[in-house]
Amino acid sequence: MPEKLDLDPAVLRQLADQHEQVARDTRKWAEQPTDWLADFPRTYGSIADPVYHALRDYYQARQDAGEALALDHETTAKNLRASADNYEYNDQEGAAAVRRGGDEVENPTGGGTQPAPSSPPPSTGGTAPDGPSGGRGPDGPAPDDVRPDPDGTATTPQPEQTLPGGTAPDQPIAEGQTPTPGGPTTGAPAGADTGAGAQTPTTGAAPHIPAAAATDTSAGSTNTPTGAPAGASAGSPTGGVPPVTAMPGAGVGPLAGGMDDRSATAPPSQTGGRSEAAPMGVPMPTPFAAAVANAKDKAAEPAHVVGDQVDEDLVIARTLLQAVLAAADSSVIGLSWAVSVMRGPAGAGVFITTNEGRGWMPAGMFLPREVSSPWVWDELLGTDGNAGSPWEGVSDPARVLVEFGMAWGQKANAKLSALVSSGPIDPGLRAQLGDVPSQGLVGPSYDLDLREFTPDTADRLGLFGSLNALEHVAAVQDNQVPGRCVELAIDAHMKLGRSGPPPVEAMEVRGVRERILAVVQAGQQVPAPWWDDLRDADDLLAASMLSRRVDPGRVGLGDLRVDDADSSLRDMVFERRCNELVLLLEGEPTRQGLRDAVYAHEQIVEHPLFMEAPSTVSTADTGRVARPATSTGTVSAPGVSAGPPGGVSGPPPGAVAGPPPVAPPLSRSDQDGA
Repeated sequence: MPEKLDLDPAVLRQLADQHEQVARDTRKWAEQPTDWLADFPRTYGSIADPVYHALRDYYQARQDAGEALALDHETTAKNLRASADNYEYNDQEGAAAVRRGGDEVENPTGGGTQPAPSSPPPSTGGTAPDGPSGGRGPDGPAPDDVRPDPDGTATTPQPEQTLPGGTAPDQPIAEGQTPTPGGPTTGAPAGADTGAGAQTPTTGAAPHIPAAAATDTSAGSTNTPTGAPAGASAGSPTGGVPPVTAMPGAGVGPLAGGMDDRSATAPPSQTGGRSEAAPMGVPMPTPFAAAVANAKDKAAEPAHVVGDQVDEDLVIARTLLQAVLAAADSSVIGLSWAVSVMRGPAGAGVFITTNEGRGWMPAGMFLPREVSSPWVWDELLGTDGNAGSPWEGVSDPARVLVEFGMAWGQKANAKLSALVSSGPIDPGLRAQLGDVPSQGLVGPSYDLDLREFTPDTADRLGLFGSLNALEHVAAVQDNQVPGRCVELAIDAHMKLGRSGPPPVEAMEVRGVRERILAVVQAGQQVPAPWWDDLRDADDLLAASMLSRRVDPGRVGLGDLRVDDADSSLRDMVFERRCNELVLLLEGEPTRQGLRDAVYAHEQIVEHPLFMEAPSTVSTADTGRVARPATSTGTVSAPGVSAGPPGGVSGPPPGAVAGPPPVAPPLSRSDQDGA
């Protein structure tokens, strides 16, 4: 909280005057040229009637827009004047409270003459200060630290000390109220759950947390800043989407301990994005929660309709996708993104995927720990006992999330509550979604920076990598990082070579990789043009994959199955991940680079359908055994080269000669001529 707040009501009123002047100027600018329009038909004739009607529509639209803009300025001016009046009123009340500060010492029993209350502030359309809605009475000082709740309710801070039942020592317990062990209940928003499902602090007041992302979209839901919402798990991420105990997207809050290994001494249990430890310490709002709250306010600004609620799940999904698009490399050809929110009785889960491979994520991003992916839940994706997923190779990532929502919703009693995509959402899919909020063609937004690591975020390995991979990274010492990165690239390249012949489109890129790896193994400097050649070949490979993806537009929900017989697209994805491993060797090796390399390596070798051909088994050549010649009369062929020896016209001795050539008999005519 700032130590000093210096506001001048005169400045606020001056700004209000400026807004009113702008409103007047805007209305004047938006006025229609009625005289000129009235004279237009007579001047140009009936042949210009289409132009005349178009001009009337244009000036009418301009007038409507100007009127709306002027109303906005007038509303702002009104709010500024009301703020100035309230500021002066609160200043006077504060001074009166200071003057009454010694009354309690002089009159401890409450007797004596009490000072008259100050005049109430001018009405601004809200509840009067002494009204029955929880406002301050006329004979009590105004609290200087009342904070507004995001839902519009004022929340007064808790007293310093409270009884076990949640009542301050100088406050009587209301009739019929039962003291609840576990913390104070005063000051909670109306309708907040204070039973066993909610957690409340034992002493003092918890800091205010923006709960825009943690509220339920149901009508009776409320925000409880001091604890988890009713039905939410104890490990709910602070300020973010409350994780669901029965939902795969349930993450752990940012205070669950060290989740990212930044040194070689980090234990394996603290190197992943999924930990079972409960949050400890004082919860603090996360950048993602703040971005969601800001986006929610912006979404409500154009209408400002009382009682009209913004769809929070759609705001959550859109905010995450916008930040991801701003942080991701936009040069990846054909890469599309989608984000969905699934909500059930216990809370919500956020899922993200792409249309490349099994939801491949590019390097350089740090996503909130509440985020999950459908591809880490293989037990739900397999069909008919087969490994893998029936949706790999689908061109529309939004369709993948919808299919996953149908498969998971039946098990978790959850349903899809929001869907956004970086590409267009198929109209047929949107029609089948019904009333589920959705939005396509979402663009990037730089309000939330996901390119920097923070305690509440994790990289792609921490969120979507296996526990074995996390333990492997934690066991690598700092001085072993460069060598391990090279080993991973060579291992993936060799295993791809043994898995079978590469696709025709990948022949060139495999040759470029081999040249680079040979130079790296020799400890020499790779020429810079070779890296450019590898990138160009990888881009060509990515462009070749576009026509191989499956368009699910004409397939009904729940019937989408991609044939695994054609593995060419999957092989091309493997080649691209191997290219990524080699390109990671270009820069200076770091531990983050090792984590990215392990993730890319797992995308190949841990794929359910990746099969490495066994190495060819060969026996050692023992040479020919020369058998001694025997005198049994065995005939052996002479050791001569092709053709008979010089000077010999017949077969060699001992060989059986063929019959002599027989000339055909002459005909009678030939004999007579002879």
